[in-house]
Amino acid sequence: MRPVIAILPLLMAGLLAAQEPAPKPEPKPEPSAVKKWEDGLGHVETPVGDFTLGGYATFQHKTLDRYNGGQSENYFEAYRIVPQFEWQITDWLGFGMEIEFEGGGSGASFLSDNYILVEYAEIDIAALDELSFKAGLLLIAFGRYNQNHDDIFWDLADRPYVARRVIPTAFDQPGVGVYGTFNQVPYFSFNYQLQVTQGFNDNFTNNEGARSARTSFRRDNNGNKAIWTRLGITPQFDEMGAGFISGDFGFSYNYQNVGPDNTQATRGVAVDGALKFDILDRFGIDVTGEWARIWINRESDATRPNGLWAYFVDVLFKFDPFPSAWRGTTFGSRPYIGLILRLEENDLNDDHVGTAARDDRIALTVGVSFRPLSKLVFRAEFKHQQSQKRDDGDETRFVVSISIGF
Repeated sequence: MRPVIAILPLLMAGLLAAQEPAPKPEPKPEPSAVKKWEDGLGHVETPVGDFTLGGYATFQHKTLDRYNGGQSENYFEAYRIVPQFEWQITDWLGFGMEIEFEGGGSGASFLSDNYILVEYAEIDIAALDELSFKAGLLLIAFGRYNQNHDDIFWDLADRPYVARRVIPTAFDQPGVGVYGTFNQVPYFSFNYQLQVTQGFNDNFTNNEGARSARTSFRRDNNGNKAIWTRLGITPQFDEMGAGFISGDFGFSYNYQNVGPDNTQATRGVAVDGALKFDILDRFGIDVTGEWARIWINRESDATRPNGLWAYFVDVLFKFDPFPSAWRGTTFGSRPYIGLILRLEENDLNDDHVGTAARDDRIALTVGVSFRPLSKLVFRAEFKHQQSQKRDDGDETRFVVSISIGF
């Protein structure tokens, strides 16, 4: 009996301990306002799905000096205000759209260079990671800048030539598409997009490039459709033992008939990429670029191009001189002061040189940015651009801007 009597106190102590309530876990600290902003303040759960309200706005001052005897200018500009909406109805069905108010909107007689435009409106059916569907006003999958065109993403306010004259950003069209991602291959992730839309018409010009060839959202000039494809490749550098590098690359292709008589076929190709080097905790270098080209199957002359191309390369040096205690509280998680260089060039008429002020143009931009939060950037940039055989294309511009995301 003695062994049993000796065990009884232990059993009683165990029963009493089991009846005592377990200590409550300490509550997690509430995220700071800065963290909430960077994660997105507009997310609301509703009985009919998750709704997100966001967007961005850009305001700037420009000083333009022209060398052709034309009048130089300096002015403040309400550049663009862009609300964005996303509605995740179920785990497989969503809808997103973006509306741009440029130059103050539309309808007032005193406004200039202004409009209101739906930049995309996409119904998204996410069936599988490898195969999903889109329909509506699609943001065209060609190159890099068009699908990442929000001002808040960039440390220069001016958009590059390739995103103005070859792929007229933001470039969207009514159509349908499929997309997906594959992660089964070691060290690499692949994604693709395939879209069918109205396409361009044949109004490519020496001064506007493809910008004048955009078509109606309600009609097709020839009944034929454009095919747009983009293959994206993301190397998993961390798995390769190079965790300080990240980046991705893309290869795009386009085919269509642009003329009303279906005799003018076009082919387009684009190559884009981005690499980020986190060399030190407080210093990094980002390199981003894109090259795009369109061939048009038609005779050319000094006023009628049969091909055009453009490229840009950005090199951004990022420095973080701020106290560590500011991260995630006063500033965002990765604040920095940036020094950025951009080289860009375009040719809007393959067979002829200097056919318009914007043809055969090259530019160098030097800029400084301050990004205390991921969704807030202050910029100052100086750009010199020059056109071959033309004085009316030579210009310098100094731009001071602010972009804010919400």
